Amino acid sequence: MKKCYVYLLIGLFYLELASAQQPTLVEVDKVKFEELNQTVPIIGSLRSKKVIDIMASVAGKVDQVLVEEGDLVKKGELLAKIDFKNYKYLLDISTSNESKANYSYEIAKVETFNNQLELDRMLALKNTSSFNQARFDKLKNLNSILKTKEAIALSEINVSNRLKNIASLNLDKSQTKALYDGIIEEKLIDKGEFVSRGTKMFQLISVDDLEVIAEVPSFRTFNISKGDQINFSTTDNLNLVGIVRAIGKRENLKTRTVKLFLDFNYESKINRSLIIDENVNILIPISSNKRALTIHKDAILKREGLSLAYVLNKETVEIRPLKLGEAVGNRFIVFDGVKENEFAVIKGNERLRPGQNITLKKSETQ
Repeated sequence: MKKCYVYLLIGLFYLELASAQQPTLVEVDKVKFEELNQTVPIIGSLRSKKVIDIMASVAGKVDQVLVEEGDLVKKGELLAKIDFKNYKYLLDISTSNESKANYSYEIAKVETFNNQLELDRMLALKNTSSFNQARFDKLKNLNSILKTKEAIALSEINVSNRLKNIASLNLDKSQTKALYDGIIEEKLIDKGEFVSRGTKMFQLISVDDLEVIAEVPSFRTFNISKGDQINFSTTDNLNLVGIVRAIGKRENLKTRTVKLFLDFNYESKINRSLIIDENVNILIPISSNKRALTIHKDAILKREGLSLAYVLNKETVEIRPLKLGEAVGNRFIVFDGVKENEFAVIKGNERLRPGQNITLKKSETQ
């Protein structure tokens, strides 16, 4: 009985050996250099380049609010008035004071001129018996006083003129206007409210001057330069082209990303309005017009953390460890382990052993 069991084991051994020596049918693929123009998608968003909080430039009661949230406004369009009559009256008073200062200056000039005439007449009589030294000294002193009054009157003109300019500026500031074309995103005041200088009244967003912004993994920016064209699309498949305006120079330590900014012109491209903060799909290039050695993804076997591949060696195969890069379509960039024009097994490799004889499913070497 024991002898029969030994013969059975020997028979099984030779049967396994015979089956191991049977050529295994496999399919192979050539290791080759390829042009790389691969991209990876990154989620970004549309953002307005111009978002501003419009503050009250003067204090007072809000007389009028002429817009509502969501209204489109043009540059210079009147949005609200603050105590308009009060600031108009202050301008009128300043204008009157300026006129008064001008009149005072004219009177001072006439007084100085008349005194100068008297002084000149007395000076002409200096060598005659009609000359009066006391009168001459009095006129001379008065002349100095009148010239000083004239200078003071001129200064009053300058002061009143500047006060009028300030009043004019405040009147203009009491009329809150749009700084550029845009949409009123927020309205934070109503008629009758009192505002102090610096109170936030509106938020204005430009809907024409847009850009794309995204947080991009830092290493993905190594193949991007300022001025490069990058394709992106909206969620409803509107395809657009952006120009790299800037690449952030500070990495977010938590996400290992930097900011990417794209300019674009969309007016002639689409037939709908774009929405601020809507998501877009940005196609970031992995590389551009570069060649790299690649191997088919089906050739890769994972064993204990290593990447391996069976490579054709005449009528047998040998297994090699690989150093891989990024995926490019259905292939991987390979840095080490295989050479150009070698053939890697892509089907039937799961059951292969090093040195095993193989038969090609079809002639890949021709």
